[in-house]
Amino acid sequence: MSDIVSHLHINRPNLNIKDAAELNNQAHLLSKQGDNAGAERLHLRALDLKISAVGENNSITAITRNALGELYLEMDRIADAEEQLKKAVSVRMRKGTAYDAAVSVENLGRVHEAKGELEEARRVRLSHPENIMVCGNYVCPGQTFNQSQLSACSGCKSAFYCGRACQTKDWYARHKQFCKKRT
Repeated sequence: MSDIVSHLHINRPNLNIKDAAELNNQAHLLSKQGDNAGAERLHLRALDLKISAVGENNSITAITRNALGELYLEMDRIADAEEQLKKAVSVRMRKGTAYDAAVSVENLGRVHEAKGELEEARRVRLSHPENIMVCGNYVCPGQTFNQSQLSACSGCKSAFYCGRACQTKDWYARHKQFCKKRT
């Protein structure tokens, strides 16, 4: 009997992670439907499960921190976004894939854009120790680029793009409102 109990206890963190991943998926769906408050609740529950299962300094936990940061950016809760994304960047720069780190770095750059801190946005985006970045167009297909492969916005020099098409899409979707806030 104690073998069964022990076996179930050992696998509990895996169940927590699986449950948390499902909560994150549901949160993304709610966010797409415009229910950001519901998405936040689910992401926070997922975060609690992940922290209890694998701890704070794990790339699995950083996934949820990044998702929360993105959600808070969408909700214009910039301070909350910054808090979550700084934690995600801290972990993802040490653990996980280069792509994951670059995504969190880009998201943190967006926080600084929203705050009107374009020099800091540039500094953050250029901070990956291996010069790895993602395109500043949020809907650009997920891939990493070497810093030398991207072009900076000619206006503010704080956003980076893989090509003219992505820059134009991001300009109309998002960047235009921030680029005018040159510091």
